[in-house]
Amino acid sequence: MKRRDILKTAGCTLFLPSLESFGKNRSAPNETDVKRLFCVSMGYGLFTDALPQTDGADYVFSDHMEPLKKHRDHFTLYSKMKFGGNHHNDHRCFVGNTTTNPDSLDQLVADHIGHLTRVRNVVTFISHAHHHIVASWRNRLPVMPIQSTRVLFETLFAKTDKKTEERLLANKKSVLDGSLEEAKSLMARVSGRDKQRLEEYFAALRESEQELNKSIEWLSRPRQDVEFPVAPSFENGFLETDIDKERFLTNPRQIQRGIAFDMIYKAFKFDVTRVVNFYMTGLDNDHHLTTHNVPKSEDARTSLTKYDSSFYSLMANFYDKLSSTKVESGCTLMDETVTVSTGNNSVSQKMGPHNGNEIPVFVAGGKFANHGGHIVRKGETTCDIYLSILQQFGIERDRFGNSTKSIAL
Repeated sequence: MKRRDILKTAGCTLFLPSLESFGKNRSAPNETDVKRLFCVSMGYGLFTDALPQTDGADYVFSDHMEPLKKHRDHFTLYSKMKFGGNHHNDHRCFVGNTTTNPDSLDQLVADHIGHLTRVRNVVTFISHAHHHIVASWRNRLPVMPIQSTRVLFETLFAKTDKKTEERLLANKKSVLDGSLEEAKSLMARVSGRDKQRLEEYFAALRESEQELNKSIEWLSRPRQDVEFPVAPSFENGFLETDIDKERFLTNPRQIQRGIAFDMIYKAFKFDVTRVVNFYMTGLDNDHHLTTHNVPKSEDARTSLTKYDSSFYSLMANFYDKLSSTKVESGCTLMDETVTVSTGNNSVSQKMGPHNGNEIPVFVAGGKFANHGGHIVRKGETTCDIYLSILQQFGIERDRFGNSTKSIAL
């Protein structure tokens, strides 16, 4: 690990409010049709046997995908792609490979547009489990996610005493100024090798200074009044029995996730942030066990379609809000927001749980030409999609992770 990477991470931790990593002072990026990115993933993987088996524009929805039917024209389903394949890799979904790719998809987009909003980006995680909580990476280091809906709300919308904030920022600036002066004074008294190390340290402090100045600038701008969301309700005819509703739709964890989705929608609507990474592992304690029983149990396979359907309910509810919200351009929030939903790994009767051979990826929003269709990209890497999304934001790159080419979305 490079010394500069450690210093940069330390700088963000010491000198900025937690997870409100404000963007750098820079000119605005070129205007693009897409302006927001939402990465959402399910760590245990989606059950691929229950997904549509035919491709093209006239593919048939499986029953458990029923909540998504009304939004068919808003998304493209890509399937049978490759990624992950074990517990270790399932949380590296949006980074590809931290050895060759230091930043995840969300962080690269945040580097490009994060300075346009008060909150550079948000990383959040909600689950019954306390493992596999890393989904976002910056400089090869994991970004610690917000794990509480209350903290998520306060990060995005809470109003604090302005004088207190000014005092805290002034203290941080004082500490930072002192560190910069100390680094300068040492430069003339150290060896050539140490000078190189100090240059790295100095550069990291400079980046922290730019981000701190940005946070001071945003302090003077008013915040939107937003009430804490009420418990959402989900429409899902596939889960129509009282037992299924209680287990999969009114489950406390499902409600908690629905509240988080509503906060993310409002953060996009009021332009608090434009980049969010939301990672979840399991709806309850049985979810993980169910994935391991899929090869041998029909009951497990039936149950897993219901877990997945609860996930599609979340997405459909979110799509409802995006597609019904008009923005200044005259389009909808859906048109300007790219939502990437995937399962990190996949589950099937033949290959079992946590396999990386048949990954589905749902790409919604952006008015992309392929929307309404199902595209099978057997054996191809999911990073091809992520590279193509980066290019939609005007980020010129030839490669992302293990991508081999960009594709037409």
